[in-house]
Amino acid sequence: MAGNVWQWTSDWYRPDYYRDVALAGKVARNPQGPATSFDPLEPNQPKKVQRGGSYLCTDQYCPRYILGTRGKGEVSTGTNHLGFRCVMSVQTPPDLKRKD
Repeated sequence: MAGNVWQWTSDWYRPDYYRDVALAGKVARNPQGPATSFDPLEPNQPKKVQRGGSYLCTDQYCPRYILGTRGKGEVSTGTNHLGFRCVMSVQTPPDLKRKD
């Protein structure tokens, strides 16, 4: 999704989240993020994770402009290069499930 807009996620931002998951011996598959937000640079400002990169970024001045990185943003931020994706979990109806 890099290159369109920064993508808001529902995850709260904590710089130590993935480290804590790894230290607990877990693998982060579809991580749901921490229960609370904490940014050591602004400890009283709740932040959400942002992913991707916007059309305003280049790799020369935007170090987070790769898919595997996470950014952070204050929850009331609004800019012309910030967006979101809608996702939905889909459950297969019982009559369509594979039968062995």
